[in-house]
Amino acid sequence: MSAIAAALSSAQDGTPLQLAYRTSKAIGIFNAAPVYTPLGGFSRPEGAMRCCAYSPCGRLFGWASPEGVTVVETASGQIVTVLPLSNVLELGFSPRGTFLITWERPGKDENGDANKNLNVWHAMPHESEADAKVPLGSFVQKSQGGWNLQYTSDEQFCARMVTNEIHLFQSHDLGTVWNKVRVEGVADFALAPGSSHSVAVFIPERKVRRGGDVRNNCVPLLTWHDAALFPRANQPLSRFLRSPKSHRPCPKRRFSRATRCK
Repeated sequence: MSAIAAALSSAQDGTPLQLAYRTSKAIGIFNAAPVYTPLGGFSRPEGAMRCCAYSPCGRLFGWASPEGVTVVETASGQIVTVLPLSNVLELGFSPRGTFLITWERPGKDENGDANKNLNVWHAMPHESEADAKVPLGSFVQKSQGGWNLQYTSDEQFCARMVTNEIHLFQSHDLGTVWNKVRVEGVADFALAPGSSHSVAVFIPERKVRRGGDVRNNCVPLLTWHDAALFPRANQPLSRFLRSPKSHRPCPKRRFSRATRCK
């Protein structure tokens, strides 16, 4: 049995370190040091397992199969949420494990419109069973790369990237775009960890032809700080933009997300 995916989690409440693995036919959870034993109370699922993930806080673990999406508590192994979603290929959690995010293969409905295949749920619903099966928010997300929402550490806000824009939402109201950051050619972004509500966006290097030569020009990261990301009364963000003084040519090399021109 060959391992396809593995993950480690250590809950903040002091529970032992865990190891989870996924193969083509099963998923298992083991307590790591110092016991190295299967998690008690966890019923090992079998079948065609598509993906699995721990919540960043370590309290929850979820997986997707053709039968649906299942979430368990890592301390006890007991099931807390089951969603009847048969086409989920990716899943993830918000930083504190409050929200579960699922991504399904893009498709079209009977009218030919794109299905909303990115959905946000309560990871541990407290409402009635009927309400628990209704997503808190739904979006059309065609690309599997960068599919997930990004949340601030306090889960107060979240964001997603669309063409030339970063859309900001209040986590309790995913049906309304609370604010936007418009940047032509943005290819990636990241919300700052910790209590600072900041966002950084990345614009890839551009090839500019000059006198028959091709040179690579890199554009530094553009960063908005607290007041810029969350202005009062939804004021436009463009006036807070800290633009670079110049775009100086850089040597040909790869740039990571945190790379700046020097």
